[in-house]
Amino acid sequence: MTDPQKTPPKSRRTLGAVLTAVFALALIMGPGPGVMLVNTPKPILGLPAIYLWGLLWYVVEVVVVVLAYKLVWTDGDESNADG
Repeated sequence: MTDPQKTPPKSRRTLGAVLTAVFALALIMGPGPGVMLVNTPKPILGLPAIYLWGLLWYVVEVVVVVLAYKLVWTDGDESNADG
């Protein structure tokens, strides 16, 4: 028998699934299509296009992990958050 307090609510499961999909997309998009940017001669914001492309997807991954930490990977007991 499962403990009802340990089962995450449906909204957290759904958010977790969405964040997982976004993270997987970022893992594929980072190195994948970015290879096509190597021949771009003009820098963007002073950075090579390939570097900026990889940096963009890295930031997406970091944001997903932070959102998952704050919203999904919680035990539901917010009273312990203050220490």
